[in-house]
Amino acid sequence: MSPLRAEIRYRVLPLPRVQREAKKLLTTQQLVEGITLAKRLRFYPDVPDLKIEPCGDGMELRLESKALNQQGWLRAMFYTHDRSKTIYIVDLFWKKTNKVSVADLHRINHRIRQLKCLLSAGGHPWKSAE
Repeated sequence: MSPLRAEIRYRVLPLPRVQREAKKLLTTQQLVEGITLAKRLRFYPDVPDLKIEPCGDGMELRLESKALNQQGWLRAMFYTHDRSKTIYIVDLFWKKTNKVSVADLHRINHRIRQLKCLLSAGGHPWKSAE
């Protein structure tokens, strides 16, 4: 077993809605770079090189790299489900300013509440209709 394998704490999964949105929002190069950065969340909370802050009911990951930040700041919002050791990416969007708006915050909190209800009922995000 690899020494890195022992440190992995979480699975990182984007919700189906986020997967569809990412294909529309990002170029192929940006998508690859974003996935690479998001995969580092597997070691959460021990990822000092990632910019992570609380945001509403979830957490904000500021995806920053030269390949990504050509048109603003890319933000990925995620929810950590500790029982299943899974991080769900619930939203992905560009910001022209470096601040999350009230509308973004409401949308994120709504998606997290839906996800929490689904998970507490024993549901699976990929088997439910969004």
